[in-house]
Amino acid sequence: MATDTLPGPVTARHDEPIGQRVAALVDTVRWAPAPRFEGTPANRWRFVAYLGGSMLGWTALGLAVTAGLGRVLGLS
Repeated sequence: MATDTLPGPVTARHDEPIGQRVAALVDTVRWAPAPRFEGTPANRWRFVAYLGGSMLGWTALGLAVTAGLGRVLGLS
């Protein structure tokens, strides 16, 4: 999808079905701009924190999925 502008902020209302709220969250994460390693030192530290947090988050998610599959398959 090639567009020149990103969609506006996404807000989820508590009276919406969970499927719509999850879709709004996924849409927000998908189109949120990632920080770049350029500019002021504060922006650079923000990038480093984003990168480190992303690495830790994906590692934790991978370990959780692997542990879950191990339990389902009776490997642990």
